[in-house]
Amino acid sequence: MVATNAARADDYEAATAATAKGDVAAAFKILKPLAEKGEAKAMAELGLIYMLGRGVPVDRGEAMKWIKLAAEKGDPSAQANLGTMYLEGQFTTRDYKEAMKWNLLAADKNVATAQANIASMYYDGSGVAQDYKEAAKWMRLAAKQGDPESQVNLGTMYLLGQGLQADPQRAYVWSALGLEALPMPSNQKKEMLELSAQTLSQTDLVKAQEMVKKCKETKLKDCD
Repeated sequence: MVATNAARADDYEAATAATAKGDVAAAFKILKPLAEKGEAKAMAELGLIYMLGRGVPVDRGEAMKWIKLAAEKGDPSAQANLGTMYLEGQFTTRDYKEAMKWNLLAADKNVATAQANIASMYYDGSGVAQDYKEAAKWMRLAAKQGDPESQVNLGTMYLLGQGLQADPQRAYVWSALGLEALPMPSNQKKEMLELSAQTLSQTDLVKAQEMVKKCKETKLKDCD
């Protein structure tokens, strides 16, 4: 058993190295036999290869097949990806019930993407009754894990008082954290951050900036 696990780990390491070098074809050759043997992680990665068309043509059927098999075996990333696919109607018919089912499974394993998906469903009222309080709960979980979009969205919810008490300082903190990591032009980030700071006095702005620094120093553990 130990030898088998070691060999499997070596295979995954080789596949990861091949992908990092841009040789997805080599990774595919390693992952497919593992997936066919029922390895959930390999199934999940193989599904993504088919979904994104990395080294192989995009194949909706194969992508859905392998991701769903991996999700059913309990792979958290596959569960989140499957939840996203059902939520967005990507490679399958949109199904909010299935989206919630798979996202909840992944969210319970602390997958930030799944937590953000659930937050968006409650925020928009997609397949569930609109509930800003529930949306804020899940958005906060994803934000605390470092998901930049969730951080910006949580900042907006604090600014508008959606699902939680309005708090301009916390709105600024979460917006600043998220905007720093989001891939967008610096001038656009600056405009959005200035908008978040409009309701703050100079004293409160300084306090908020100190909170941002403290939050980063504690790796998001002390952001309030």
